Amino acid sequence: MRRAPLSALTAVLVSTAAGAQTPPVVVPYQSQTQPGARSGGGTVDDVALWVNASNPGASRLFTSDRNNGLFAYTLDGTEVQAITEGTSASVDVVYGFPVGDGVTQALVLSANPTLSGLVPYVVDSTPDAGGGLTRLAPQAAPLDVGVSYGTVRLTRGADGTFQAFGGLAGGGLRQLELTPTDGGVTAALVREINTGFVTGLAVDPSQRAVYVAQQGQGLYRYGANADAGIEGQQVAPLGDAGLTSVGRLTLYEASGVDGYLVVSDPNANTFVVFDRRTLSRVGSFQLDQDGGTDGVELSRGAVAYSGRLGAGFPEGLFVAHDGQSSSTLGDNLKLASWGSVARGFSPPLVIAQQVDGGAGDGGTADGGTGQDGGAVIIPGPGNPGGSGDDTDDSGCSCSSTSVSSAAMLGLLAMALWGRRRRS
Repeated sequence: MRRAPLSALTAVLVSTAAGAQTPPVVVPYQSQTQPGARSGGGTVDDVALWVNASNPGASRLFTSDRNNGLFAYTLDGTEVQAITEGTSASVDVVYGFPVGDGVTQALVLSANPTLSGLVPYVVDSTPDAGGGLTRLAPQAAPLDVGVSYGTVRLTRGADGTFQAFGGLAGGGLRQLELTPTDGGVTAALVREINTGFVTGLAVDPSQRAVYVAQQGQGLYRYGANADAGIEGQQVAPLGDAGLTSVGRLTLYEASGVDGYLVVSDPNANTFVVFDRRTLSRVGSFQLDQDGGTDGVELSRGAVAYSGRLGAGFPEGLFVAHDGQSSSTLGDNLKLASWGSVARGFSPPLVIAQQVDGGAGDGGTADGGTGQDGGAVIIPGPGNPGGSGDDTDDSGCSCSSTSVSSAAMLGLLAMALWGRRRRS
């Protein structure tokens, strides 16, 4: 009997491993926001999390509303603030921004189409303000005025500088360096990348990477440093890794190097999970509750956070925008424990937990998910334990073949080699 050559068997196995997709797991959410009269109504475009370092349970969710502006919510879903000075297409948070006299605060940028630029705010964490937003330098013009952005994400550079990545409303990506000045902030353009229309951004500070979801194309990776050039790598095209569309992105940081990149697939009403180190597909999940009557659909915003957020979310948080909420007859946010998301997978995803609680003022990540280095990986099935080397800024594996598939290839090769020796 003729034996198939090893190369042919290898190609079949790789094709099977890369093409096979498991159905999404269903994860229950714990709570949801109850938008006020001016918020919601199918117009929420993005969400960011501000973590209250002194009282994590009193953290805030900020939503950008394309018809109304910015809104703030507590973690139990209560609306506590509305800022209606123009509309908002996107919002993000970075920690530790100097505002003068040695004081630092969390900086919030809103991509404001009405004012045609990026409008800066700071978060007041005093007990009376309770996490409220205040316009920074209210008389100043928006940053990069005259430019319309559809997406914005903030980060800290390797040199400690504050930087903003903005997806232009007409397509393309800009990188700005933010500099505190006289109680305000200025922005200088440091790089432009010719991309398609950007639907989502996530910055991984430890990997020095920025991930870009490009409408109709898929997921790409670029170097985050200003001198990293303008060439990107495609991580997953549409139709691969179970992606039918690409929306917002968020990063779950289990440690300095471990965790996941979560990609919203609005057409499929799913969230696709990629391993942070290898960028291989782990699986996908949906948020649902009430017997399937009010699941997350057409999501346009997501945030993942690995630290403890009070008694309500001791194992971290995953937040998703629901574009068609039957509970509110509009749209809202659904809040789930990251522990519930992780245990929905088999084997479970990594669960990280803050040792001391709260986010450090100097930490940065997508959606304002700053870490202070106090996260530990909870041991359990499927948790990698935080071992391995960091990925450099020059590239990524961008592979869709899982570790288990690679192991199977090795075993197959050994078996065929053994059969040939016996014959």
